[in-house]
Amino acid sequence: MTSPARQAATATEAAVNDRQRLLESESWFDALAESSPQIVWSATPDGQIDYVNPRWFAYTGAEPVAPSLEDWMERLHPDDRSEALERWRASLAAGDAYQTEYRLRSRDGTWRWFLAKAWPRRDAAGEIKRWFGVATDIQDVAKGREEAAAQGVALERLVAQQTADLAMANQRAASEAAGRRVERSERRNVDALYAAYIDNTPDGVFVMSVSSGGEIRAETLNRMLEKAFDVRREAVQGRPLADFMPDDMAARLVAKIGESVRTRAPARYEEIVEIQGVQRVFEVSLAPVFGTAGAPFHVVGSARDLTERREAEQQLRQAQKMEAVGQLTGGIAHDFNNLLQVVKGNLDLLAHELEGAATPAMERRLKDAMAGAARGAKLTRQLLAFSRRQPLTPRPTDVGALVQSMTELLDRSLGETIEVSMSVPSESWTALVDPAQLENAVLNLAINARDAMENGGALTIAVANRPGLTTEQDAIEIAVSDTGSGMPPSVLARVFEPFFSTKPEGRGTGLGLPQVQGFIEQSHGRIAIDSAPGQGTTVRLSLPRSQMVIAEEEEELPPLGETRGRGERILVLEDDDAVRAAVADLLVMIGYSVRQAVTTREAAALLDGQEPFDLLLSDVVMPGTPTPPDLARLARLARPSLKVLFMSGYAEDAIVHQGRVDPDVHLIEKPYRKEALALRLRQLLDARPRPPAAASDGPPRVLMVEDEPMIALAMADLVGSFGYEVVEAHNGTMAKAAFDKYDRIDVMLTDLGLPDIDGHALAEWARARRPGLPIVFSTGRDEFEVPPLLAEGGRVHVVQKPFDSETLRRTLESCAPLPA
Repeated sequence: MTSPARQAATATEAAVNDRQRLLESESWFDALAESSPQIVWSATPDGQIDYVNPRWFAYTGAEPVAPSLEDWMERLHPDDRSEALERWRASLAAGDAYQTEYRLRSRDGTWRWFLAKAWPRRDAAGEIKRWFGVATDIQDVAKGREEAAAQGVALERLVAQQTADLAMANQRAASEAAGRRVERSERRNVDALYAAYIDNTPDGVFVMSVSSGGEIRAETLNRMLEKAFDVRREAVQGRPLADFMPDDMAARLVAKIGESVRTRAPARYEEIVEIQGVQRVFEVSLAPVFGTAGAPFHVVGSARDLTERREAEQQLRQAQKMEAVGQLTGGIAHDFNNLLQVVKGNLDLLAHELEGAATPAMERRLKDAMAGAARGAKLTRQLLAFSRRQPLTPRPTDVGALVQSMTELLDRSLGETIEVSMSVPSESWTALVDPAQLENAVLNLAINARDAMENGGALTIAVANRPGLTTEQDAIEIAVSDTGSGMPPSVLARVFEPFFSTKPEGRGTGLGLPQVQGFIEQSHGRIAIDSAPGQGTTVRLSLPRSQMVIAEEEEELPPLGETRGRGERILVLEDDDAVRAAVADLLVMIGYSVRQAVTTREAAALLDGQEPFDLLLSDVVMPGTPTPPDLARLARLARPSLKVLFMSGYAEDAIVHQGRVDPDVHLIEKPYRKEALALRLRQLLDARPRPPAAASDGPPRVLMVEDEPMIALAMADLVGSFGYEVVEAHNGTMAKAAFDKYDRIDVMLTDLGLPDIDGHALAEWARARRPGLPIVFSTGRDEFEVPPLLAEGGRVHVVQKPFDSETLRRTLESCAPLPA
């Protein structure tokens, strides 16, 4: 039988062992808290904080003593304090786990979002003995949530992953904390927090041992690193690092661990790791743990994945670069195109003057000079295209029919070694797009595919209708696939960079794909590329589906021989002397009478006089007041029959908005050939407005509600030229007043975005005042749908801006036919 003295000694020895193990656990917990990027804290049963780890002092700059609950709340954002305190008190009262999000002030006065969680530890009787909690910096997550709509799916995935990982960690921590026995409760609680952090944090966590001789071996690592290195933690215990990680990575980690142990200070560095074929960037943090004399050192480390953050930063830098290049492009396009216009205009004049007298050598030089000017103009258009600043003229387009019509063009352009096949649905959807630019984009992709198939191959162009979850998400896809050499990931990552090209010197500018990307995104679509070495390339263009009706085909343009002037008088407004002189000489050469003006004030004086003018040919961007668009508007008020043609190499924010030429604004882009100018002039001058109905017929009265002055002026002239009586209103208040003034209003034509009321709300008011009144909405919103009650109460039509005159005329006639 054991003596009482022996029993006492045994009990004392057990107590000492328990105390030693508790101290070791606390040492582990302190080491873990030291390297943890989170704020770790504990509180008494009544909610008073009695411990925080060093992360709290490093972040807040507070004095190194445990803060009171009041001190903690004082550092919360004023907007977050009430809810955070209310939830804490509710958790204390109910004994439930605590969770909230709040902004915490740093030592430099800035605010960052944190996710705070705490769990109660109970004794065998169920009484709460202590609270343990963590506060995790989720600033990137919060910022990602706010920017998710603009930044796209990548950031949404990051937020979802972070939230899911934190939820899993919380569940495991709660399950570990629940049901612990009273005995050795402090050690077990530390062990639970340690296990929960190690296995559930989204960071990679590892522990290394360092012998007195400096030998470094692995002790454990968490699940994240098990997956990254495809190992099990049991299999790496006690092994050198080079046994389970790449040599260069192991060498860097060994060097950093040695430095941390020698300096007895934490260390931090970045490591690039390839995981499943994808390079990812990690921030590695190391914290040394020093035991008793003769015991091995330990180093606790963590690896935080920075890949998504770096990708988001790279996307932001790319967007800023594109914006800067776009601004630079817009700045030089006007002047550069003016120079090209001088060159082209004088070459046209020189060719005319030498007609019949030029030697073959002179003709060749003229031809080469013309080709050089054309290449310069194309380069400028490409720059404007990839920077999303080219003027577009979108209209409802049958995408399948357009691609099908390119068969002959592709056969001629690609040569006999390329086999072209097409797949087009019997009824392809309509897209609101500039058809000429879309055709150019498909041709550009086909030529790129040809160049990738040096020895010939197969090119497949497939058009498909892609239904979305809603009608607004329906899209039309054009897939251009080749059997060429394909691209490695390093090349694929740069294909949209301007001036990047894999073609030999002289065979490409590196603007082809950026130009296509700029056009597609300017048309509210998307572009994606799939490629791999030896497997060919597929480029997919996706455009949103449009519900607009395709207008009837316009009559064929007259041949060049019918485009000469007939003596009409044209006022040329251009501040560049060389451009103005070249344009004026061209106009005289093709049969027009010309007057010139250097400033808008000089042009306004000529237009105010008695001298007759048939057309104003004006630059768009000029100094001084009035601006050319304002001058044109005032001139047409005084001279309703005056035609206006703008000429510009860059007209953004003047008559081109969001890449679309304003409705019923006529524009010819510099530099242009005399044939193009002659054709546009004849089209404008030969257009005859529809004569208004006789007064006795009582023309239908259209109430036009539009707040944009230039658009209102153009639309009023257009609707009046159809033969309607137009009543103008610039906002909802003026429109309502018109119903009091006029007994008869036959149709209301209204914009949606009015300054004082939504257009559809105004339409509902008008229908209540005049039941059955036909309504026509003119809008630039692709997603607008007519409210069902409004559609049931009478005729309702939608014309999508920018619309052509024939579409508007047919729409109005369906609502209020003109008298015969």
